[in-house]
Order: sequence, then C-alpha cells, then structure tokens
Amino acid sequence: MIRKAISLRTYLFLTLLCCSVTSAFAIDAPADPRGTEVGQSLVKWEWDRVPGAEMYEVVVDGSHVDMTRDPQYFSFNLWAGEHSMTVRARASDGSYSARTPTVKIIVRDWFSASSLNRSFLVGQQPSNPVVTAPAPVAQAVSSSTGLQVPGGVRGTIIGSGSVKWEWDSVSGANSYDVTVDGGYAGTTSDTSFTSNGLWEGDHSMTVVAANSQGEVSQRSDTVKLWVSVGNTSQAVQNDVPQVTAAPEVAAPPPAGNPDAASIQSMIDPASYNYDEVYQKSGYDLVFSDEFDGTSLNPFRWNTGLRWDGEYNGERYEYRVVNGEDQLYVNIFSEDQEHLRDIAPVHNPFEFNGNRLAIRAIKNPLKTNNGELSYGALSQIASQQNFLSGAITTHDKFSRKYGIFEARIKIPSHVGSFPAFWLFHENRAWEGTQRTEIDIMENLGHAPWYIYNSFHYFKNVSTTYNGDANFVKPYPNGQIYTGTDYSQNYHVYAVKWEPGKVTWMIDGNKVSELEHGEVDFEELYVKLNLAIGGNWTNFPANSGGLGRSSDQHFPNQDDLNNFNNPALEIDYVRVYAPK
Repeated sequence: MIRKAISLRTYLFLTLLCCSVTSAFAIDAPADPRGTEVGQSLVKWEWDRVPGAEMYEVVVDGSHVDMTRDPQYFSFNLWAGEHSMTVRARASDGSYSARTPTVKIIVRDWFSASSLNRSFLVGQQPSNPVVTAPAPVAQAVSSSTGLQVPGGVRGTIIGSGSVKWEWDSVSGANSYDVTVDGGYAGTTSDTSFTSNGLWEGDHSMTVVAANSQGEVSQRSDTVKLWVSVGNTSQAVQNDVPQVTAAPEVAAPPPAGNPDAASIQSMIDPASYNYDEVYQKSGYDLVFSDEFDGTSLNPFRWNTGLRWDGEYNGERYEYRVVNGEDQLYVNIFSEDQEHLRDIAPVHNPFEFNGNRLAIRAIKNPLKTNNGELSYGALSQIASQQNFLSGAITTHDKFSRKYGIFEARIKIPSHVGSFPAFWLFHENRAWEGTQRTEIDIMENLGHAPWYIYNSFHYFKNVSTTYNGDANFVKPYPNGQIYTGTDYSQNYHVYAVKWEPGKVTWMIDGNKVSELEHGEVDFEELYVKLNLAIGGNWTNFPANSGGLGRSSDQHFPNQDDLNNFNNPALEIDYVRVYAPK
C-alpha cells in the first residue's frame, strides 16, 4: 500500500543523506555475526563487542528491528525454515557503523541439544544442513476444529518486488489469515494473496484457514521464495525454491530516516510534506509524528503506561490493569531491571520506513499462572501471557481542546485490544477527575466495531479513587458501519471543543457528546496494544467473546493460535484552534 507521496526535494535530500552516511563510519562494524538454535523455535544471535558502541541495531528477516546493549539478541517463536540477521553498532553520539554481512540459519521443526544448528554467511552453504522435508498437508486436519490445513502453498513472482501467494481451497473455510516473513500480512476470502514492495532476498509465507464461527485450522507448511527484483518468472512450491543456487542477499532498503529520532521538536518536520496538514481550517499543527524513521523519538514519546514503574511513585511496581494479559515492554524505562531483563527479550516497536507497528508476542519469560494484580517486575513478568507495547506523551505533550487524529490499521486477532485515547496528566494531589476520552477502541475478534467513550471521576483524593462516571456519546458508543476496519488504514479522530467532543472516522462524524465535565483538565495522548482483559470476555452483545467463565481468554486454543498481532500506526497529529 502506498499511502504517502514524498516531494522530489525530500527524496533528493534523503538520497544525499544516505550517500553521506554510507561514505564513512565513525565506529567499527560488529565482527563475526552468528546464530545458534538454542531451543525449539529459538535462535540466539551473537557478534563481537565493538569498542565505543552504546547500542546495537539488529535486523531479523529483513524487517524486524530491535536495539540491544548486549552483543546478543534472542529471536523467539520462529517458524521452521530460513531466517537471517544483520547488525550494526551505534555510538554514544548517535552515529552508526556499517552493517555486517547477512548470516542465515535454518530453523528446524524439531530441536536437539546434542546437535545444535548454527548459522552460515549468505553465499556459503551451511555446514550442517539439516532440514526435514515437509510432510504432505493436503489431508491434514486440525483436531480442534475439523478444518483442513491449507495445502498446495506456493508463490509466484508477478512483478518487481511482488509475489502472488496461493493455496488450495479448504472446505468450510470462509477466510484465510496470511503470514509473510513471520508477521501477519492480512486476511482474505480468496485462495491467493499478493505481497508488494518486497526487498531482494528470501521471503516466506504460511496460511491458516478460518470459518464463520472464528475457528481456525493448524498453520500450513512454510513456502519460501527468492525475490530477485526485475525477475518475473520464478516460482516455488512446497518450501523448495526452484533455483539451482541463490545469489547473495542484497540488504533490505533503508528503513526510513535514521536521524528522525534525534529531532527535538513536538512537530515532525516530515508532516509538512503532506497537503492534509494545511487543510484544517481554523487549526494549526502543534504535535505530530509520521513514524518514517527507524526508531521512536524519545523527545515525543514514553514507552510505559502511567501505572507502570516510575509513574507509580518511587517504587518500580508493576500493575495488571483491567485483568489484561500483557506486560508492556518499556524500552525507555529508567528501571535498570526492566532494561536488563525485559527490553532485550522483545522490542514491540517495529519500523519499515512508513509506519510504526506495535507488536505483541507470547511471553517467553512466563513460568507460572499466578494472578497477582501488582508486584515486583520479576513476579509480574513471570505470570503474564504476552509482551506488548504502548506509547504516550505523558510529561511531554498535553493540551485541552483541539483535533487529535491518528491513521491506524487495527489487527484482526482474537484477544487483541488496541486503543487510541487521551488521558489526564495530573495526579490526585494535583487536582484531577481522572479524565479519559477514548478515541478508538476495538476487540480484535470483531473488527467491524469501533468504540467511543468518555470517563471521569468525581471527588478524587489521595485516599479515594473517586466516583466513576462512564458516558456514552450519541447515538451510540459502539460504531458499526459494515466496514472491517482491520483490512485497511483508517483515520480516527476527535474534535474537542469547550463542552463538546465529536468523534470521526475518515473525516465522517460517527458520534458526539455535549457534557460540561469534558473541560476539566488537559489530556495527553496514548496508543497501545493490550491483549485480553475483562472486556474481551464480556457477553457477545457487549462486543466480547461471549464465552463461559471457564473459557476466559486466553484458553489453550488461543495460545496455540496466537499469531503476534500488531497495531500499525501511520501517523499521529494534533491541531490546536487558532
């Protein structure tokens, strides 16, 4: 999807910037990049420590970017097949080294501690090529649903950087969830799916079938295809590329402006490249982020919610809110324990040069089924089922009144609970009504419904949380237009005026509220991807799963079918009235 037009001047500037960056490096590149399969679907990537390096930027499978302080990184829940890694060092002044050569490892569908699988450099053959031939899947059936596993998975290059993935129809299925390069790519009712804009190198696809009751099959075998830009005739079937020898992998295209995270401004300069920022009559842009860089800008964003860590007082205490099942990974935390034990495990913030994705995964640190509602990090991290992420402008940007908007693509995934909302800046002793305006909330199993709401509390004190008030806008806080909002990006917004809030989707008013309490205090911006929680299990007529109490999310089927959903954010923009 091409969603932004970039000016010629900006293009030339970025081209010159890339050329100048690659012409010289202030710090050495990491040496000896390598990977070892140390557990089932678990790879430990390593490299030699670089003198003067503050951080290392890791790219796995060409698209997943993480930052780590240690010369190692773990990739969890990898599908069987080839995976790749490159890494570069970052100095304390923000400059980067050259990127290492690409190393690959073949992840097996089984693990043996006596025969560890190791990586090899691209262009070399693996020293221990142990790959099990895929089993026939045409008649494979999921024991839990009776749906056949999609068979005949295959891919064909149909243009430069474009692949048409196909599979055989499954009886009883009305949709298929497609995963490309290990990440959710989309849902389709057809038996084909097209990926565009792929970089040169190996790409993979798997697919699961789903029926109208929301039941899903087991995942298909992985099909892999070498994409050579400009070649339009190559095809692959059943995980066996029809090529005699793969050429060396070219590095993925630059993932956005590497300097974007260092801009100390509440307005992203890239916003002025887009005509729509000038089209809000009577309003001026006062905050924005286009997420065209390679990492989050710490000048604009925090990565922890208010009830976590430092926002809870001097103690680093971690809370479970609304019965949710995730632990938020706070990559900007001041809690050294969190940075040491949690942040290296999963960075939920992914960039591809056009958008930010907040991705949730199953928690590899989970060791017990405890149900503590708050406690030390080690306790909460060991009981939560998932790791996910949140961004907020707390203590950085807040205001009263204006237009608050974000262009978002929500996940369609059982248990996902994405939200775009405004929240109170003040604490109890500073004078607050704990005001909250929910611009967009969704329950992932029902992507046709968007929720709008307003919350506030009266009589808040340092010893009393206050009297809760939940107000639905008119005509209804549950928005249904017949649109599956997970299929495309949509602009969700509120126009907040004295005594009035108007909710909009794609510029169309969907609900409104006139209420004097909306004027009480300034609010800041939040976007997060929660997983599970009390609301997702409410009766079906309230938008929830409608399950019995003994099937509270996540049950074992939910865990087995969890597919690392992501909330994709194209941009966030805030406008103030003139």
